[in-house]
Amino acid sequence: MAINGNCFICGKNAAKAAMKNHVMKEHSSGEEECYLIKAEGAYDKDYWLFFTVPLASSLSEVDDFLREIWCECCGHLSAFRSGGSEVGKSKKITTFAKGDKLLYEYDFGSTTEILLTFADKISRAKQREKVLLLARNEPHGDSCDSCSAPADYVNAWEGGYFCEACADNCEDEGALMPIVNSPRSGVCGYDGELDRWTFDAKKELSASSETHFRNLA
Repeated sequence: MAINGNCFICGKNAAKAAMKNHVMKEHSSGEEECYLIKAEGAYDKDYWLFFTVPLASSLSEVDDFLREIWCECCGHLSAFRSGGSEVGKSKKITTFAKGDKLLYEYDFGSTTEILLTFADKISRAKQREKVLLLARNEPHGDSCDSCSAPADYVNAWEGGYFCEACADNCEDEGALMPIVNSPRSGVCGYDGELDRWTFDAKKELSASSETHFRNLA
Protein backbone atom coordinates (compact mmCIF):
# COMPACT_ATOMS: atom_id res chain seq x y z
CA MET A 1 0.00 0.00 0.00
CA ALA A 2 1.35 3.43 -0.96
CA ILE A 3 2.34 5.75 1.85
CA ASN A 4 0.42 9.01 2.23
CA GLY A 5 2.06 12.23 3.34
CA ASN A 6 1.34 15.57 4.96
CA CYS A 7 1.34 19.11 3.64
CA PHE A 8 3.58 21.18 5.92
CA ILE A 9 1.55 24.32 5.21
CA CYS A 10 -2.04 23.31 5.90
CA GLY A 11 -1.77 19.76 7.23
CA LYS A 12 -3.63 18.03 4.38
CA ASN A 13 -3.03 14.28 4.23
CA ALA A 14 -2.84 12.85 0.73
CA ALA A 15 -1.09 10.40 -1.56
CA LYS A 16 1.95 11.54 -3.53
CA ALA A 17 0.26 12.42 -6.83
CA ALA A 18 -2.64 14.16 -5.11
CA MET A 19 -0.22 16.11 -2.94
CA LYS A 20 1.50 17.60 -5.99
CA ASN A 21 -1.87 18.82 -7.31
CA HIS A 22 -2.77 20.16 -3.86
CA VAL A 23 0.32 22.31 -3.39
CA MET A 24 0.11 23.67 -6.94
CA LYS A 25 -3.54 24.65 -6.49
CA GLU A 26 -3.55 25.86 -2.89
CA HIS A 27 -0.04 27.06 -2.10
CA SER A 28 1.32 28.87 -5.15
CA SER A 29 1.41 32.56 -4.29
CA GLY A 30 4.06 35.20 -3.73
CA GLU A 31 6.71 37.17 -5.55
CA GLU A 32 9.47 34.53 -5.73
CA GLU A 33 9.48 32.21 -8.76
CA CYS A 34 10.54 28.65 -7.98
CA TYR A 35 10.46 25.10 -9.21
CA LEU A 36 8.45 22.53 -7.30
CA ILE A 37 10.70 19.48 -7.12
CA LYS A 38 9.59 15.95 -6.25
CA ALA A 39 12.20 13.74 -4.60
CA GLU A 40 11.65 10.02 -4.08
CA GLY A 41 13.74 7.01 -3.27
CA ALA A 42 15.00 5.44 -6.50
CA TYR A 43 14.19 1.96 -5.17
CA ASP A 44 11.53 2.73 -2.56
CA LYS A 45 9.24 5.44 -3.87
CA ASP A 46 7.23 5.44 -0.63
CA TYR A 47 9.89 7.85 0.61
CA TRP A 48 8.99 11.16 -1.04
CA LEU A 49 9.23 14.93 -0.66
CA PHE A 50 7.95 18.03 -2.42
CA PHE A 51 10.02 21.18 -1.99
CA THR A 52 10.55 24.53 -3.72
CA VAL A 53 13.80 26.10 -4.91
CA PRO A 54 14.08 29.58 -6.47
CA LEU A 55 14.88 29.64 -10.19
CA ALA A 56 17.99 31.71 -9.47
CA SER A 57 19.42 29.09 -7.09
CA SER A 58 21.68 26.19 -8.04
CA LEU A 59 21.81 22.45 -7.49
CA SER A 60 24.23 23.02 -4.61
CA GLU A 61 21.28 24.20 -2.48
CA VAL A 62 19.38 21.01 -3.36
CA ASP A 63 22.45 18.96 -2.40
CA ASP A 64 22.63 20.69 0.99
CA PHE A 65 18.93 20.08 1.64
CA LEU A 66 18.98 16.39 0.67
CA ARG A 67 22.01 15.83 2.86
CA GLU A 68 20.23 17.34 5.87
CA ILE A 69 16.82 15.76 5.52
CA TRP A 70 17.71 12.34 4.09
CA CYS A 71 21.37 11.49 3.70
CA GLU A 72 24.21 13.06 5.67
CA CYS A 73 26.54 10.73 7.52
CA CYS A 74 30.32 10.55 7.57
CA GLY A 75 30.78 13.41 5.08
CA HIS A 76 30.43 11.27 1.94
CA LEU A 77 30.62 12.65 -1.59
CA SER A 78 27.52 13.19 -3.71
CA ALA A 79 26.61 13.85 -7.34
CA PHE A 80 23.74 14.67 -9.67
CA ARG A 81 23.46 12.68 -12.90
CA SER A 82 21.40 12.85 -16.06
CA GLY A 83 21.56 10.04 -18.61
CA GLY A 84 24.65 8.69 -16.88
CA SER A 85 26.56 11.98 -17.10
CA GLU A 86 27.36 14.08 -14.05
CA VAL A 87 25.63 17.46 -13.77
CA GLY A 88 27.61 20.13 -11.93
CA LYS A 89 26.22 21.44 -8.66
CA SER A 90 26.69 25.02 -9.90
CA LYS A 91 24.02 24.51 -12.57
CA LYS A 92 21.12 26.94 -12.11
CA ILE A 93 17.60 25.73 -11.42
CA THR A 94 16.26 28.01 -14.15
CA THR A 95 18.03 25.93 -16.83
CA PHE A 96 15.75 22.93 -16.21
CA ALA A 97 12.40 22.32 -17.89
CA LYS A 98 9.18 20.91 -16.48
CA GLY A 99 9.43 17.13 -16.42
CA ASP A 100 13.24 16.99 -16.33
CA LYS A 101 14.67 14.28 -14.08
CA LEU A 102 17.97 13.93 -12.24
CA LEU A 103 19.46 11.06 -10.27
CA TYR A 104 21.07 12.16 -7.00
CA GLU A 105 23.67 9.84 -5.49
CA TYR A 106 24.98 10.15 -1.95
CA ASP A 107 27.97 8.02 -0.86
CA PHE A 108 29.70 6.12 -3.64
CA GLY A 109 30.20 3.05 -1.45
CA SER A 110 26.90 2.37 0.34
CA THR A 111 25.05 4.53 -2.17
CA THR A 112 21.64 6.08 -1.57
CA GLU A 113 19.97 6.99 -4.87
CA ILE A 114 17.22 9.60 -5.10
CA LEU A 115 15.17 10.47 -8.17
CA LEU A 116 14.40 14.17 -8.63
CA THR A 117 11.63 15.45 -10.92
CA PHE A 118 11.10 19.09 -11.82
CA ALA A 119 7.35 18.93 -11.36
CA ASP A 120 6.24 22.46 -12.24
CA LYS A 121 6.96 26.14 -11.70
CA ILE A 122 5.42 27.63 -8.57
CA SER A 123 5.57 30.93 -6.67
CA ARG A 124 6.06 31.64 -2.97
CA ALA A 125 6.82 34.42 -0.53
CA LYS A 126 10.53 35.15 -0.23
CA GLN A 127 12.39 32.95 2.26
CA ARG A 128 15.56 33.25 4.30
CA GLU A 129 16.46 29.69 3.27
CA LYS A 130 16.67 28.67 -0.37
CA VAL A 131 14.88 25.33 -0.09
CA LEU A 132 11.42 25.11 1.45
CA LEU A 133 9.83 21.74 2.28
CA LEU A 134 6.14 21.63 1.36
CA ALA A 135 5.20 17.98 1.88
CA ARG A 136 6.68 14.70 3.05
CA ASN A 137 5.65 11.07 3.34
CA GLU A 138 4.47 9.79 6.70
CA PRO A 139 6.79 7.36 8.55
CA HIS A 140 6.38 3.83 7.22
CA GLY A 141 5.28 2.33 10.53
CA ASP A 142 7.44 -0.80 10.47
CA SER A 143 6.59 -3.50 13.00
CA CYS A 144 8.85 -5.52 15.26
CA ASP A 145 9.55 -8.95 13.78
CA SER A 146 9.27 -10.57 17.22
CA CYS A 147 6.14 -9.03 18.77
CA SER A 148 4.55 -6.84 16.06
CA ALA A 149 4.83 -3.70 18.20
CA PRO A 150 5.99 -0.50 16.44
CA ALA A 151 9.65 -0.98 15.53
CA ASP A 152 12.39 1.35 16.76
CA TYR A 153 15.46 -0.26 15.16
CA VAL A 154 16.54 -1.95 11.96
CA ASN A 155 19.37 -4.47 11.66
CA ALA A 156 21.69 -2.65 9.25
CA TRP A 157 23.65 -5.82 8.47
CA GLU A 158 21.04 -8.50 7.93
CA GLY A 159 17.70 -6.69 7.91
CA GLY A 160 14.90 -7.22 10.39
CA TYR A 161 13.07 -4.85 12.73
CA PHE A 162 13.05 -4.63 16.52
CA CYS A 163 11.15 -2.63 19.11
CA GLU A 164 12.92 -1.28 22.18
CA ALA A 165 11.82 -4.24 24.31
CA CYS A 166 12.95 -6.87 21.79
CA ALA A 167 16.23 -5.23 20.79
CA ASP A 168 18.13 -7.52 23.17
CA ASN A 169 17.01 -10.45 21.00
CA CYS A 170 19.17 -9.23 18.15
CA GLU A 171 22.32 -11.34 17.98
CA ASP A 172 24.23 -8.41 16.46
CA GLU A 173 23.32 -5.50 18.73
CA GLY A 174 26.07 -3.42 17.15
CA ALA A 175 24.18 -3.61 13.85
CA LEU A 176 21.04 -1.95 15.22
CA MET A 177 20.30 1.50 13.82
CA PRO A 178 17.36 3.76 14.65
CA ILE A 179 14.59 3.71 12.07
CA VAL A 180 14.38 7.08 10.33
CA ASN A 181 12.05 8.49 7.68
CA SER A 182 14.58 8.32 4.88
CA PRO A 183 15.59 5.99 2.02
CA ARG A 184 18.98 5.81 3.79
CA SER A 185 17.45 4.24 6.91
CA GLY A 186 19.72 1.43 8.14
CA VAL A 187 22.60 2.33 5.79
CA CYS A 188 26.14 3.14 6.93
CA GLY A 189 26.02 5.35 10.03
CA TYR A 190 22.92 7.32 9.09
CA ASP A 191 20.73 8.21 12.08
CA GLY A 192 18.89 11.31 10.84
CA GLU A 193 20.49 13.67 13.34
CA LEU A 194 20.34 16.65 10.94
CA ASP A 195 16.70 16.07 9.96
CA ARG A 196 14.69 18.90 11.54
CA TRP A 197 11.56 18.52 9.40
CA THR A 198 9.03 16.65 11.55
CA PHE A 199 5.35 17.12 10.77
CA ASP A 200 3.45 18.74 13.65
CA ALA A 201 -0.30 18.77 12.97
CA LYS A 202 -1.01 21.45 15.59
CA LYS A 203 1.59 23.79 14.12
CA GLU A 204 0.56 23.26 10.51
CA LEU A 205 -3.18 23.55 11.11
CA SER A 206 -2.87 26.70 13.22
CA ALA A 207 -0.81 28.70 10.70
CA SER A 208 -2.02 30.61 7.66
CA SER A 209 -0.23 29.78 4.42
CA GLU A 210 1.68 33.04 4.05
CA THR A 211 2.68 33.27 7.72
CA HIS A 212 3.72 29.64 7.79
CA PHE A 213 5.79 30.01 4.63
CA ARG A 214 7.79 32.74 6.36
CA ASN A 215 8.10 30.96 9.69
CA LEU A 216 9.36 27.72 8.15
CA ALA A 217 12.49 29.36 6.75
